[in-house]
Amino acid sequence: MRNQKLRRVIFFAGVICITFSCQLRYVHANTYRYGMITVKNEELPAKRNGRRVQFNHPYKLTENVIADVLSSIYYKEKGLFKRKGVLRVFQDKEIKHSVPLIVQAFSVATPTQVISVSSYSERVVLTDKYNYCILFITDHDLNIAFGHVHKFQTYNDIMSDKKKYLVTRENPAHKRRSSFWELVLSPGQRLEPGHENWIVIGLSN
Repeated sequence: MRNQKLRRVIFFAGVICITFSCQLRYVHANTYRYGMITVKNEELPAKRNGRRVQFNHPYKLTENVIADVLSSIYYKEKGLFKRKGVLRVFQDKEIKHSVPLIVQAFSVATPTQVISVSSYSERVVLTDKYNYCILFITDHDLNIAFGHVHKFQTYNDIMSDKKKYLVTRENPAHKRRSSFWELVLSPGQRLEPGHENWIVIGLSN
């Protein structure tokens, strides 16, 4: 009897370990990193006209398409100490290293997962400029909603944000505008109604 009970305990313990190990591999498989760039498949909802959007995922995209899209996203700064003119959101190195990760994430995303992108660029003294956005496909439109654009962050800020991320996840699709920046549309782009931080780009052409 004791041997049978011991075998059952060992069996169930093995099943639990295998299940937990698979879950860890699944989480790792949906996170892609290169230096200061992190791309993830995440369960974040987006609503349109009060209804949850069903994403057209997985979706096959070429690296050239994503590179062209990211290089054509611009913004203007707001506020008293704003810089004048129109500025690019993503820098060349940022685009080069993030594009393959984004393409891979889209190829395995489920209909309920967005692709989140966190990146840092343009180091100034001891601070980094932080970009955060989510991407998803609806029908044949590429949607990009931004949470942060060129937000100044120190090393301590970055570590603090990582701790916050373990508790809650920011959803840029729930945001409507920023007090510090606004997107500037390029040809072929349009804003999602009611949002100044969410652009839509048709992929049919």
